[in-house]
Amino acid sequence: MSKVPKIFFLMLLLIGSVGAHYDDIKAGIVASFPIRYVRVSGTFQHLDKGDVKKVIGHALQESFLTVDIVAIREAVENLPWVDTVSVARVWPDIVDIHVAEQSAVAFWGREKLLNDRGEIFKPATVLAIKDLPVLMGPVGAHKRVFDLLGELQINVDDAGLDLARLVISPQNAVSAVFSNGMKVQLGRDKPTERLQRFMGVYDRMNKKENGAVKQVDMRYHNGFSVAWK
Repeated sequence: MSKVPKIFFLMLLLIGSVGAHYDDIKAGIVASFPIRYVRVSGTFQHLDKGDVKKVIGHALQESFLTVDIVAIREAVENLPWVDTVSVARVWPDIVDIHVAEQSAVAFWGREKLLNDRGEIFKPATVLAIKDLPVLMGPVGAHKRVFDLLGELQINVDDAGLDLARLVISPQNAVSAVFSNGMKVQLGRDKPTERLQRFMGVYDRMNKKENGAVKQVDMRYHNGFSVAWK
């Protein structure tokens, strides 16, 4: 924790006792304790340090002693790719800003993303984002679909499959498309168990048919149907 000189507290008392001269006193504080450096740190992949400095420019008109740390943090948090922010004064003239970027793990629809906690965020553009699964579902269902993604992916890892698309319909029916183009209808009830049942025979069936599975319907109680390429 940075040590703030006792003169800071004396100046605050002075400001309170001579309110009529507040502007002059404040100008004196700014001149005596200017902010000379803004230090921005973090791992930047989608976020630009220049954007961080741009949104806090007005705050830096204050002095080192009076700058609004909370306002700076809130301004940076509003940038689309920002997840968390910490801001601190470093004596005698530095404002230190540490930024953690959002970690995008999936698309939610076409224009939004989900972070590693299943929370929605929306960058200005997602055109540069590649190779993420696309999740879709009713409004407010993003966390449920995100959790289901994790459950299903665990069951196909050993087979070398990756989920490319996962959809929950308004009727709560689940369908999945994998990176090899195979589509699996899992229905409304126990989709994870149904996928486990299919994966029990997938490797043997896939090798026998030379990877020609196009679509699988697991919505049967005692079996499933397969369409071949």
